[in-house]
Amino acid sequence: MRITKLETKLDSFFSNHYFLAAAPAAPVRHPYQILITCRTDAASQVEQLIRTQLGDDFEHVYALAMQAREHLPLTDFDIAIQCTTTERAAVVRLVSRLGLEADVRSVCWQSVPQGAK
Repeated sequence: MRITKLETKLDSFFSNHYFLAAAPAAPVRHPYQILITCRTDAASQVEQLIRTQLGDDFEHVYALAMQAREHLPLTDFDIAIQCTTTERAAVVRLVSRLGLEADVRSVCWQSVPQGAK
């Protein structure tokens, strides 16, 4: 007859097998919207800055829309981003960097409710 030691919960916790029962969940991506207004003559530079900042920092899903205003020399950018909580730091860096640009007139970013599209 073979006698084995009964494993207690404390033993399994310290042997790193306690939390292995649950499968790791995929990271949740939260939607954000960034609205930017800049001078029309600097729109291409601002667009290049946006693409550089978003392309280098993290893997994410984003959409960029650009529209010139009719009677004012201003251009509006609308950026829709889905990123994880850890990737959100890159969004904060982008908004901060855009706020330092002289030709950018306003920057607004907000989280989008899950049901809205």
